[in-house]
Amino acid sequence: MTMNTRREDKLMIGREEVEDVEDVEEFVYLGTTVTKEGGGTEDIKEHLSKAQGPFFNLEKIWNTRSIGRTTKMKLFKILVRPVLLNGCKAWKLTAAEEKKLDRFQFTCLRRILRIRWPQRIRNDTISQVTGVKKVSDEIRGRRWNWIGHMLRKGRNDDCVVGWNGNLKVESGNQAREVDQLGGSEGRSARQG
Repeated sequence: MTMNTRREDKLMIGREEVEDVEDVEEFVYLGTTVTKEGGGTEDIKEHLSKAQGPFFNLEKIWNTRSIGRTTKMKLFKILVRPVLLNGCKAWKLTAAEEKKLDRFQFTCLRRILRIRWPQRIRNDTISQVTGVKKVSDEIRGRRWNWIGHMLRKGRNDDCVVGWNGNLKVESGNQAREVDQLGGSEGRSARQG
């Protein structure tokens, strides 16, 4: 994030005026460590390892044949995915990191569904059968929702936000276009 130090407006957090803003290499936001480069890589590795814990703790449930697939998918969505996606709105994702996250999820789903490596079943098919979206798509959607939330906030709300991207907001029912978020291409905020 950057801050324009030449502005004459005073920086307010809550109702208190902030005199000096310290320049730091990294900080924690939404439970995610953000670095000057944008953060993400180390934090993603940490979340992947944290998500393995609940998944492997539930291994007896995944292997039980008396529990249905629908119940197993609900448990996966409730107990494993939130650990993986905690703070994902602040992640700066590369294509390789998106693949890592998706690979983790589909590896988990394959183990739950007892799909072994000789069976060649596409991830799209698994996603349709289980009703679980790709993690990368979920992160992209959450980031767009967060961006929309930040754009709707009023100027006097208790919020400090820095913006480095390009923003184009047109009046009426025109879509808001935001560059450099949710992918390399400019997308409208209404697209999922």
